[in-house]
Parts: sequence; C-alpha cells; structure tokens
Amino acid sequence: MPARSLGFFRLLGASLLVTATLAGCSVAGTSPVFPASPVPSHDAGLCLPTDPPLPGSSTACASPAPVAPTPGTSVSTTGFYMRVWQTQALALKYTFGWLPAATISDGQFVSGLIAIPTIYPGPIYVGPVARTISDKGVATVIDEARRDGLLEGKTDYAQGIAPGSIVAHIRLVVDGVTHDLTGPIQASDSEPGAAFASFWTRVHSLDAWLAPELGKEAAYAPTAVAVMTQPVAEPQAGFTAKEVQWPLAGNFDTLGSALGSDGTRCATVTGADLTKLLPILQNANQLTRFVDSAGVKKSLQVRVLLPGEDSPCG
Repeated sequence: MPARSLGFFRLLGASLLVTATLAGCSVAGTSPVFPASPVPSHDAGLCLPTDPPLPGSSTACASPAPVAPTPGTSVSTTGFYMRVWQTQALALKYTFGWLPAATISDGQFVSGLIAIPTIYPGPIYVGPVARTISDKGVATVIDEARRDGLLEGKTDYAQGIAPGSIVAHIRLVVDGVTHDLTGPIQASDSEPGAAFASFWTRVHSLDAWLAPELGKEAAYAPTAVAVMTQPVAEPQAGFTAKEVQWPLAGNFDTLGSALGSDGTRCATVTGADLTKLLPILQNANQLTRFVDSAGVKKSLQVRVLLPGEDSPCG
C-alpha cells in the first residue's frame, strides 16, 4: 500500500470497524487500517452507520426529517447525561477502539464519529471532537426521548435481535434517574423497537439535528486513556518501524491487568502519567515500537475514554 493519503472518511463506530477488521484490512498486531470506500457523512444525511441494512433486516437506512429544537416548558436540563454506543460479541482486540457515537455531559457534546486519514501506517491515537451544547439543545433531546416513550420504565427493546448482531445502547440521566436502554439500530415502524431506533438515529446524527444549538468544534481533551499492548507490528516492504522509550514507571509485564494468557495487557492512564504519555501517543503510528526499561518491545492500541465511560481494561 503506498504511503500517500487515500482521502478522508467517517469512522462510524463499531459496525464499520468490524467490517474493516474481519475483511482483513488490518496489519497484524496493530490498529485496523480502514478501506477507502465511501461512507455516508453522518452530518449530511442523518444516515445510520449500518447502511446497507444488517443481515436479516429488510429495513433500509432511513433519513428522518429534521426536527426543530422545541423543548417543552417543564424540561429540566440540570445534571443531564447521555451516552450512545454499540456492542457486539467479539474479542476485545476487535472492539477496543470503539468510541461512543455521542456523549453529552456538563454542557459538552463529544462526538466519536471522526474524520481520519486513511494512510499507512495510520495513527494509533484517534481524538474525538467536542462542542458545547446549549440548554435548549439538551431540552430538545430530553423532549424527544420522552415523546418516544424512552423515559417511561421500559429499557429493553432488543427482543428479536439475532445472536451476534450489533446491539445499540443509550444511557440517559434525566432528573437524577438513569435509564439504560438497549435495542436495535434499525427497526421498521411495525416493530417494537421502532421508537428506540428512531431516537438512536437522531442522536447518532446530533450535530446535524441540533446544529444551531452547538458551539464550534474543538479537539477533546481527555482525562483518561486506555492502552492495550500487543506484539510488535512488522512493517510492510519499504517501511521502517520507529522505536520510542516507554515513559512511565514499570515494565510491560506489570502494566495494568492481563487480558487472557497471551501476554496482552491493558491499562488506564490518567493524571501525571497521561500528561507524559499523551504527546507520544499522538505522534505514534501503527508501526511504532514502545520499548520498556527491560528492553521489551510492544505495539499499542489506544482508546480515549469519554465522560462517564468505564474503561475496557476493567
């Protein structure tokens, strides 16, 4: 693969990552290298990331009509929190980099749908984008959830989803009450999960839906990052691997916690350690080899943790 840029595309979360990984578009021991096929922009067409439909579904990707922000008069936005993500029954090495599509916390909207260059070797650090969101925008989200019946007690809309399929998750905290919802990414109007899927579509494309209520884009400043060690990546012909010293105390054999019995380890980095490590991660790529004080070399996968999110390292 040539070293030139192959253009830009939208990283549309878990479904695209699975496709790229299982299609063999990754370099052994590194983060996946994504194909340069066109992907619909989430802020251009309000299109789901699983277009075309998932296997077994007859529902095409729907583009809901724009809804103007019309918050109700009694909606409280104090303490509101929302996170939108998806899961699938796959090994952590395939799902480690899956960012939530949208997170709202403390008046900030953080999007995990990121435009990244498709180059080889690609970056290991993918930084989310943050924007402020107004109280009116938050109230509109709450109103929509209430209209869709998602704040009325029922939380499981995932009945009938085939085993092994992608499952959509939405966490909403409204008036101090947490609603952990699961359901399908797509559903026809006659299916039980139709309202859930409709809400998912809107919040998955929140920057188009509520554009007037959002501030300017800025790089998200993480307070926590998860790193997962893996065997060093062997470069393709014509490329060389750069080595950098591991800047944190301790060696890779004691880093974080073990994942299985193959030597893979996972750690959550915060505070002063993150201050040391983050600039190095931001300048590293899939071929970068991190060398600890014992001379052990590892490649890394990197995952920014968003507000309110648990670390995949446990």
